[in-house]
Amino acid sequence: MVFASAMVGMLIRRKLPKNHLNDETQGVVTLSMGVVGTLTALVLSLLIATASSTFNTRNQEITVIGAKVIQLDRLLRRYGPEADDVRDLLRRYTAMRLQDLFPSDGATPVLEDPRTLAIFEELEDRLARMEGDSAHKRWLLSQALALTTDLTEVRWLLVGQNVVGIPVPVLLVVLFWLCLLFMSFGLFAPTNATVTVVLFLCAVAVAGAIQTILDLSKPFEGVVRVSVEPLRHALDVINHG
Repeated sequence: MVFASAMVGMLIRRKLPKNHLNDETQGVVTLSMGVVGTLTALVLSLLIATASSTFNTRNQEITVIGAKVIQLDRLLRRYGPEADDVRDLLRRYTAMRLQDLFPSDGATPVLEDPRTLAIFEELEDRLARMEGDSAHKRWLLSQALALTTDLTEVRWLLVGQNVVGIPVPVLLVVLFWLCLLFMSFGLFAPTNATVTVVLFLCAVAVAGAIQTILDLSKPFEGVVRVSVEPLRHALDVINHG
């Protein structure tokens, strides 16, 4: 669309009278588009910063999930054989969570799977029903329950934050500004292959920036994704110790 705007500008140039394309007119258009270009650069930088912050937050949350799952598994190992059933639930939960967030078949990630939630709530219920026969085991249980609370909090943060994204109207406004800029480029640019190629490459660069914003704002989809390694490592630790 941005490149098409430049081509439209070239077509408009052919239809305009010559006195509409003199140096004075070009100067006014250049100054006006300078304001638009500055606004576009500022908003684009703000959008990239916001999307990058969203991406980093999600990446950190996945790391926290992996770390707390490993902590919980270690506590249950220290508790003894009585916690083996709970560890099995933790193993199942981690495997399902991994599949939900990072589907191996290329499906859409699921942040809120009722089956995964049911497994985790069963894990919490079993922990709550356990009664340690020593002060040490009671302490281990209290720490394990605290970790499940932390995991629940991170889970709902992931779900809630998924609703918040880059506002579509803002992207449309930025796209409109970019179209105006490229139309002004085409309006006064000489008609030759070099100019056309340069305008096309600039349009591709702009499209890449917008696509990067969209990918960063949806960390579980697109080309740029959060790392699967923390959850995969956590599952390996549970399986192999």
